[in-house]
Amino acid sequence: MTPTDDVHAQALKLARTYLGQEDLDGGWFELGGSSLDAARLVSSLEHDHGWEIALQDLLTAPSVAGLLTAPAAAGAPEAPAAADAPFPAPVAAAAGGASAGGADVLWPALARLSASERLALAHRLLGDVLRESGEPR
Repeated sequence: MTPTDDVHAQALKLARTYLGQEDLDGGWFELGGSSLDAARLVSSLEHDHGWEIALQDLLTAPSVAGLLTAPAAAGAPEAPAAADAPFPAPVAAAAGGASAGGADVLWPALARLSASERLALAHRLLGDVLRESGEPR
C-alpha cells in the first residue's frame, strides 16, 4: 500500500510520541528511541494503517522523518539483502555490544518477521517467562 498524506502525518505523530520530541531529523536510537517503541510504531502502522515498514529500516534509517515521509520507501518491499546485513551498530550498542549473547545472530531473523509475528512472539515469550518465574499473569 502506498500511504496517503494522512498516513504519513499519523506516522510522524506516532514517532514523535514514542520518541518524546518534535525533531525527527536523526536516527531512531540517536533520537533516544528504544527498540521496543520502534516495534510498537511499526506494528501500529501495519495494523492501523496497512503500511508495512521493516523494523530494521526504521532502526537503521539516518532520518526517522525522512523514512516516514519518503515516497520511495512508502510501499517498497523489504530488500532481501537487508535482512542478511550484519547487526546494525546502534542496535548492538543498545543490546550491550557485540557480546550481547547472540543478539547479532537473532536480529536478522527477527527483522524478517512481520510486526504481528514479532508481537505474537514477544507475548509468548513473556508468558513463558512469567510462568517460569511463578509471577501472576
